[in-house]
Amino acid sequence: MPLTITNQDIIKYYDECESDYKLLWHLGEQSALHYGFWKEDTRLLRDALRNMNDYVLGILNLKPGNKYLDAGCGIGGTAMYASSLCKCTVHGISLSEKQINTAKTKSGSKNLIGSVDFSVQDFCKTSFESASFDGVYGIESICHAFDKKSFFREAHRLLKPGGYLVVADFFESKSDMDPDEKNLMAKWAESWAVPSFSNFENFIQDAENIGLKLVENNNISQAIQKTARRLYYCFFPGLICHGFLRMFGLRKKTQGRNVWSTYYQYKSLQNKLWDYRVMKFVKN
Repeated sequence: MPLTITNQDIIKYYDECESDYKLLWHLGEQSALHYGFWKEDTRLLRDALRNMNDYVLGILNLKPGNKYLDAGCGIGGTAMYASSLCKCTVHGISLSEKQINTAKTKSGSKNLIGSVDFSVQDFCKTSFESASFDGVYGIESICHAFDKKSFFREAHRLLKPGGYLVVADFFESKSDMDPDEKNLMAKWAESWAVPSFSNFENFIQDAENIGLKLVENNNISQAIQKTARRLYYCFFPGLICHGFLRMFGLRKKTQGRNVWSTYYQYKSLQNKLWDYRVMKFVKN
């Protein structure tokens, strides 16, 4: 069953844990909050982050002059990268006003105002007109939807006929988990303010029932292994630092759960409980 996670919980997670991401995830340079994509010759996280942008946007098949929606844009890194890559228009949305303000500041400093725009919106219920976008994508954001079907209905409404939806995310790969395995996945979900991780087969079926036909289903778990391991290596030193700073009121419970997430995500991946998949759908 999904956890009782609200939009306010999601906002609180990202706003309060931004300092952790700044410390470990090159937010100043890449502005990306995702796992990245490690190739054989990839040596640095910043390169892996760029690789993931290239991979997802390549599947989306960006075209100059087209309009795209970044559903759950964070601080706007991928949206700005996409717009610069092929002179398309991108609108990024997030629940967090703090993230959107940061994204607007960054796009202004890069002279991207007009080609990239950002607003505070829920990707399950936006203010955009129907058939507004040639493509919609979400990188590690759609897992935050309490009702994934609501997201699919909104994405279907927003897409032009023949438009693409690309989702890069974490998906349960085992349908018959024992109680310990379910508990491990639930702890990971709660630490990231995720209501539930979808089983990939159910996710595909829900999308197709709403009129989004699957055209690609790429399991790229191997390409994110280094990031999962990197996060795990941060667990023990992170726990010590968090405990020390917490005594002085310099850390919050949300940040403590975020430290524990580095353990949960790696152990559940080792136990083959989830895959990292990039799926592409087309609007019928």
